[in-house]
Amino acid sequence: SVCKECLQQFWRAKKTLECPVCRRRSSREDPPCNLVLKNLSESFLKQRNEARSSGSEEICRLHSEKLKLFCLEDKQPVCLVCRDSQKHINHTFRPISEAVSSCKEELNTALKSLQEKLKRNETMNREFDETVQHIKSQAEHTERQIKQQFEKLHQFLRDEEDATITALREEEEQKKQMMKEKLEEMNRHISALSHTIKDTEEMMKASDVCFLKEFPVTMERVQISSQPDPQTPSGALIHVPRYLGNLPFRVWKKMQDIVQNSESDCRRSDNKSRVDQEKNWRACTL
Repeated sequence: SVCKECLQQFWRAKKTLECPVCRRRSSREDPPCNLVLKNLSESFLKQRNEARSSGSEEICRLHSEKLKLFCLEDKQPVCLVCRDSQKHINHTFRPISEAVSSCKEELNTALKSLQEKLKRNETMNREFDETVQHIKSQAEHTERQIKQQFEKLHQFLRDEEDATITALREEEEQKKQMMKEKLEEMNRHISALSHTIKDTEEMMKASDVCFLKEFPVTMERVQISSQPDPQTPSGALIHVPRYLGNLPFRVWKKMQDIVQNSESDCRRSDNKSRVDQEKNWRACTL
């Protein structure tokens, strides 16, 4: 099962209707809904909304007192009884309103960084896609040049042509496959970033207490998502000089052995012919 929004975003980036997990192509632009997962999700959201609307999240579960303070060490809302308990001895506290303002400012800064990161990743994703197309264009152009040179030669040269083109196509497939894997990695990265940003934006709209409760987990997700951006792999493009550099000379060097062998065969054939002629002549003179 895949999130519908994430799946549609993956299809827009991939430009093909394939499953991001098993890679099978889908014949439908609107895949069927997983009703079991949908019902579970709706049930969870309903329970959470009911808890928020009833205000139960603003009451301390341990002491049934209203949560009025925020513990800076534990990063959790606490009540006045919690403050005086052994668990929070020597801890620093701030009023809920003050803590919300500070935490929102911190999270908003991290959120902006993620949004900028998403833009960079989307730009790099387009560049990766363009690189795949450029690799294909390179391969086609190089193949045409190879054919133009091999058309002037005989069967041996045609064999060399086929061998060289085969090597080129193998490298093309390797390079395209490498870039496709990078694209898939980038799509997964973008999907995860988008999901984190969406969840973070939703959490920012929650009530103060709920926000502070979920703040540590959300902040951890944001920090995990703030990993270094994927880089363009080295050696991604086709090494054109490997195929076109001094091509006639290299082929000529390969042809030398064949030419020398042909000359040796011709000499042996000529010598054998002369020996046979001499034997026949001697036989006739006896």
